[in-house]
Amino acid sequence: MIEVIFITITFLSLLLFYLGTGKIKKVLIISIFWLSSIGLLSFYGYFENTAKTPPRFFIVLIGSVFFSIYVLKTLKAKKTNTTMILFLHSLRLPIEICLLQLYFQNQIPKLMTFLGYNFDIFMGISALIILLMYCKKPFHNNKILYFWNVIGIIFLSIIVLIAILSAPLPFQLFAFKQPNIALTKFPFVFLPAFIVPLIYTSHFLTLRKLKNTS
Repeated sequence: MIEVIFITITFLSLLLFYLGTGKIKKVLIISIFWLSSIGLLSFYGYFENTAKTPPRFFIVLIGSVFFSIYVLKTLKAKKTNTTMILFLHSLRLPIEICLLQLYFQNQIPKLMTFLGYNFDIFMGISALIILLMYCKKPFHNNKILYFWNVIGIIFLSIIVLIAILSAPLPFQLFAFKQPNIALTKFPFVFLPAFIVPLIYTSHFLTLRKLKNTS
């Protein structure tokens, strides 16, 4: 059940990002290709073998960085749709609930959930609050949005660092009793490979747009 939910979240992320960044078809095509490639490899357990040198999961880590850079350079900040992007950020709430379930299933360590040091759930909740405010009255307070996006980048960076250092990789520092193994599996590999890059890119595009309109 949780797998179906996470696949749904992944495709909602793709749809909302596409609608919120100007409906650029080449970004959509690259996204689908990247998702399909990672999905196929993870479906057959390719990333679960962490004994290889270099670790196969490096494909996900390095690939997600290049994917983020490409998307950020391709998209124009002025085409960013704030409402759609906020809907995208609101998906961080169900993602956190999925991570909690993975912890209960002994797939990730506690410190990767909101019971530990993952504060990203607040971004999902606050995105919904801002959306409700925005629906009642257009939200023009750029300072609040700017601050919110900066905090979002910080919170996301904290959990990304924790997740990487908790994975069974050569530089693992945390969670040796219960390492982060879920994110090497299908479909949860979509979180580091695709959803996190979209969230980062959304934050930076919004900040760029706010800077240009200030």
